Amino acid sequence: MKSSGSNTEAPGRGPRVLVVGGGIAGLGAAQRLCGHPAFPHVRVLEATARAGGRIRSERSFGGVVEIGAHWIHGPSQGNPVFQLAAKHGLLGHQELSEENQQIETGGHVGLPSESYASSGGRVSLELVAEMGSLFYSLLDQSREFLHVAEAPVPSVGEYLKNEIHQRVAGWPEAEEAKKLKLAILNNFFNVECCVSGTHSMDLVALGPFGEYTVLPGLDCTVPGGYQGVTNCLVASLPQDVMVFNKPVKTIHWNGSFPEAGETFPVLVECEDGGCFPAHHVVVTVPLGLPTCSAGSLPGWSLSSWRRCRMRRCFCL
Repeated sequence: MKSSGSNTEAPGRGPRVLVVGGGIAGLGAAQRLCGHPAFPHVRVLEATARAGGRIRSERSFGGVVEIGAHWIHGPSQGNPVFQLAAKHGLLGHQELSEENQQIETGGHVGLPSESYASSGGRVSLELVAEMGSLFYSLLDQSREFLHVAEAPVPSVGEYLKNEIHQRVAGWPEAEEAKKLKLAILNNFFNVECCVSGTHSMDLVALGPFGEYTVLPGLDCTVPGGYQGVTNCLVASLPQDVMVFNKPVKTIHWNGSFPEAGETFPVLVECEDGGCFPAHHVVVTVPLGLPTCSAGSLPGWSLSSWRRCRMRRCFCL
């Protein structure tokens, strides 16, 4: 069987590694592999005509418009994206300052500068700050059940609602004022759903919620465009590594696929009929995409994929 990508395959023997997906995860994997002498033959199969995945910066409107990712979360030395952006001079003085890197946000989104009720009336920022402080203090408490034998309730949503219910009983305000407070808290719930990638905090398990590590640093943008980060990754790769316009149809694994006197355990089949044999395949497409693997995946793999529920939630 001849590979449709034979004109892009490097000659000689050695493990062939295919990376499916040219987003930041795939580019990062390819960069690491290309820098290791044990992996001389690496190819990245990208479905579109460009690299970067959801990271895309447009300059057609007189400035930089981010179509995808907007900012770096937790820009500090423990963040590899921040390190890469800093290394290539993509950040300004303020973003690189020690002061900015040491700010502890707790992973919480900043408060709005203006808030309005559904009636159109302006909501006091002091009241929003008060409810934000309450919500985030309870959210921080919900991370404390990581090492306990049994969490008091199954989900983060249930825990937060139970705690809020107890506090509502002690509010001295009139009923309308209480409703406004609860409406503000409901907005914080919605924001946290976006942060956690779920359409309900009732679907987020309370016990392991504290496993998430929040890096310090005030979230920052990339002045010249976030795509500069992925452009640097692409520039660091050998010229023949990227293969564009190759949407993958099926990954045949645990097989025996001959080519040029060598047998490969994996065959990646593209939508245009092209086939790429390999010893190893790194799949970096979003979990929300339907599985593209032929044959049964290991039970633990299928179970983990299904329980992620990634096809059922969308971040706004």
